[in-house]
This record gives sequence, structure tokens and C-alpha cells, in this order.
Amino acid sequence: MAKTDIGLRQAHKLANMPADKRTAFLAEGLPILLESARGLYAASQKISDMPRESSVLKGHAEEEAAKILILMDIVRCPKKLVAGRIGTLMSWYYDHLSRLLYAEACQWHPVDLKELRKIIDNNRATHYLEGGMGEYILPNDLIYQRETRLYADIEGLDDGTLQWVAPNASIRLFDSKPNALVVAEALSAVGAFSIKGINAISAVWNEVDFQDDTSHHESERLIVASLERLIKDKLVTDAANDDHVRHLRGRWQMPLYVLDMKAKAVEREALEEEQERMLWAEMGVGNEY
Repeated sequence: MAKTDIGLRQAHKLANMPADKRTAFLAEGLPILLESARGLYAASQKISDMPRESSVLKGHAEEEAAKILILMDIVRCPKKLVAGRIGTLMSWYYDHLSRLLYAEACQWHPVDLKELRKIIDNNRATHYLEGGMGEYILPNDLIYQRETRLYADIEGLDDGTLQWVAPNASIRLFDSKPNALVVAEALSAVGAFSIKGINAISAVWNEVDFQDDTSHHESERLIVASLERLIKDKLVTDAANDDHVRHLRGRWQMPLYVLDMKAKAVEREALEEEQERMLWAEMGVGNEY
């Protein structure tokens, strides 16, 4: 046994598990992840008079819940394709940006996977332009907000100057419960985390491989079909209510397993060229002048 086989961060080994053992393993772990997320969120509410610290805990709760959504995309992936995709999904399990993108996706309403891909691509860029004419080059907002919640650090500005940044409460996380946790709790309530529940979800979603032209209506149809299957199999828990159904239909995003979630490097030169183009456009002339 290699040294790297011992200790934490072993989720990649799910790729080598037989399907039935992986299902049982997921059924064991999903409730653990959910209780971890719930505990962090509950703690954040206990110290609400400490905004930065509360925000840190809420951010951790959001990422724990996002892990659940990543694992559920293994379940939703067609069985004939999951072997080729599970490795990528498990790399996202440990990647902060990927988890944040999964969490953010709960509030987006794209018409199809192509539009969702475009939104994801915009949000995974390492840098972007901000301001009326793109005057400022800024780092990826999801990662920046996460890091400035956690750490005091030295920041470099686009003009080359340095400044200290003190930790602060993120403006991205509001007082409400993180969407990813809301979806995770709804999935638990309707019985999706049991072995039978996972198999039921898998059976329903197995029929569709989501591609760019797959609409959100197809996702909603499969969510409804999943709920009907869970009800039919008497897997829905006593805790389930109409709100859980509403949250799943309104916030459980289309599967993301065919998208690219890793940070997309953006060169400074490309951003500066875009700044120049925007400036000339604002002046109403082409940059050939």
C-alpha cells in the first residue's frame, strides 16, 4: 500500500468501486456530509454578532453541501458514461472553485445546458474586467470572496501597488441559508440518500445524457419523475413537505458532469486588449484609428 493511500482525501477511489458498493458507500456518506453542513450553518447563526466569523462558517457549510451536489451528479450520470466522468467529478469534490460553482448554480435559471456552460465559463475565469469601461482587472470573485473571509493578506492591484486586506464578512453570503444546503436538505427529506433512494434517482436520470441542447425543462421533468418514483417506492421521509418539492424544482440545477469547472486562466494581455477595445467602442470609433 502506497503512503498516499493512507489518510484523508481518498475520494478518487470511488471511481474504482463496483457500482453496488459505491451506491452503499454514498448512502453512508451523504447523511454525514449533510450533518456537517447543518452543524456549520447552525454554528454560524449562534455567532451572528460576529459577521466575519459567521460568514466563514456559513461558507464552509455551503461547500460541504456542494459536495453533496457533486456526489449526486455521479448518481444522475448515465450508467454507461459514469466510469469516464467520475474521476473528474471527484477532483471537483476537493476543488474550492468547483464547489463554489456548484453552490452558485443553485440560483441560476439557464434555458439549456449551453447557456449554463456559458455562465460557468464566465464565473471560472481567473480574472475579469470591472467598471463602466472595464477600467479594473479583478481576480475571480468567488475565490476572492472566499479568501478574504478567511485570511488577512497582501493584495496586488492592477497598477502594481500592494495593499493589506483585512478579513471581512462576504457580501456574497446573505443571512439566508445557502442554496446548496437547502437543496441537500430537500434531497434528504424526500429519501434520496438511502441505497434505494440513490438507485431510484439513478434509474430515472439514467435515460438522459445532458448535452448543450438539453433544456432545463428536461431537468425539471426528471426531478418530478424522481419525486414520483421516491413516493411510489415509499422512500419519502416524514420530514418532507411542499417546500422541499419546491426547492428541488426551483434550485436543483441541471447535471454539471459534462462541463468544465476548473479555473480558466485569463492572461493580462488579453484583458488589456479588451479594455482598449471597450474604450474605443465607448468613443464610437474603431481602434484602427
